[in-house]
Amino acid sequence: MDTASTARSREALVDDLIGTVIISCQAGPESPLNEPRIIAALAASAELGGAAGFRVDTPENIRAVRQVSAKPILGINKVYRGGSDVFITPTLADALAIVEAGADVVAIDGTVRPRPGGETFADIVTALHARGVPVMADIATPEDAEAAAAAGADIVATTLAGYTAETEWLSKDEPAWELLAAIRDLPVPVFVEGRIWTREHAVLALDRGASSVIIGSAVTVPQFITQRFVAALESRTAEVAR
Repeated sequence: MDTASTARSREALVDDLIGTVIISCQAGPESPLNEPRIIAALAASAELGGAAGFRVDTPENIRAVRQVSAKPILGINKVYRGGSDVFITPTLADALAIVEAGADVVAIDGTVRPRPGGETFADIVTALHARGVPVMADIATPEDAEAAAAAGADIVATTLAGYTAETEWLSKDEPAWELLAAIRDLPVPVFVEGRIWTREHAVLALDRGASSVIIGSAVTVPQFITQRFVAALESRTAEVAR
């Protein structure tokens, strides 16, 4: 595939995701949902509800989702290695593993933090673009977002806001509104991911300049959904008792 047609195909893939709801179908190692067939079922159910695509972790889960859906998969590969805080698709090898499994877009840590093995974000983007694969940069700060866009990211997402040392003070109840305001005018689409708990959050994200939203826990993690209802009732009961 020549460079021009590769660029057009990447752009088409990204364009298909603009203005949509993408559902993150993931489960932690402690979750009873942490099986490829269950992750695939979550994705299939979300597709029935109108999801335009899915964010999925690990090659095994990506393969399972690909078997039940032709919708775009934003693949990630969480790999924890010593000596670096970067674990979302930290290396090119990790990225290629999920491309081979069926990911259409690769999401990788786009912060300015050092990566394992000395690779750079730009190096990985260049290698993936040569294969026609778009890259979404998971970022935490405006500086991250600007650097990622300059390095060739096709999309930036607010995924890591609140989950890095310099942003851990952010509210865990609201999306990263201040970050969105700071990066909404980047020359690449900005997706809001993280702490979208309500329909109002999703609509407000687009109203404030996001191109799309990625929703996870509010849809696909029953544990967290249940906890929020339980906490609300417990708070109300305590209030009445006072």
